[in-house]
Amino acid sequence: MNVNSTTIDLNQLDVFRTVATAGSFTNAAARLGLDKARVSRVIAALEARLGTPLLTRSTRSMRLTPEGTALLQKIAGPLDDLKAATEGSESTGFDGQVVVATTPEIARSFLAAALTSFRLRYPKVSVMVRASHELEELADVDVALRVGRQAPGSWVATKLRELESGFFAAPSYLERRGVPRQLTDLEHHEGLWPIPPRGTRSFSMSGGDARAPNIACADFQVLASLALASAGVAVLPTFLVEAEVTAGRLVRVLPDITLGSAPLILFSRSQASLAPRARALRAHLATTLREAR
Repeated sequence: MNVNSTTIDLNQLDVFRTVATAGSFTNAAARLGLDKARVSRVIAALEARLGTPLLTRSTRSMRLTPEGTALLQKIAGPLDDLKAATEGSESTGFDGQVVVATTPEIARSFLAAALTSFRLRYPKVSVMVRASHELEELADVDVALRVGRQAPGSWVATKLRELESGFFAAPSYLERRGVPRQLTDLEHHEGLWPIPPRGTRSFSMSGGDARAPNIACADFQVLASLALASAGVAVLPTFLVEAEVTAGRLVRVLPDITLGSAPLILFSRSQASLAPRARALRAHLATTLREAR
């Protein structure tokens, strides 16, 4: 399935996205201000153009086909970006608060510059950042940033980038215990491994390494602190320890081995249910965090 913006009406894609997130043609028609039959015709025309069914319908339910799910994931971010760009001239009229939920590591490493530039553009919008490893109640959350999580409920998920992890240790530890030259050498070292949150795909040891860690923790900042204290060789996201590596406080060992990466995901409610200020922040984060090093 090839989505070509030169041959497909963007309005059709927006109608499809609204249907997919609203859960029914009736709800989508109400949100769009169109009659149900018109919405149905637009979806049929889009399916005919793409040559594949996007939705399966019955008298009681509607769900996305695999092709429909793939299309929704591809278009959600770009459609939000386009809408935010056209609304940019009204930025001085935006006010109120936007709530962002994320983890402490992502907040420290990515949000500072992104939120600073956002506030310069939208000075009347305040941002509440909730940084926690726990899955919280999302009733009053507008946007969420997580690593490797499934989209909650009907929320729209946009993959921003892949985040890699590797092995890191302090120079003093390596002087004391030696530098591992191959993966099997780690069996003779103190292992500081992460515990991925339940139900997620996060940074972890490869499946071929069954060795139990000497210290395990779900908080990467704790593992980084342990590594800095010469406690062992830690599995850490590379973005989290760039400053320590540059300053020489940590060394990447086995640099040719990159552990399974995990996606940085931007979650939000459906476009129709987001306030303009939340749509603007979502589009800003999607753009800046895709470009961030």
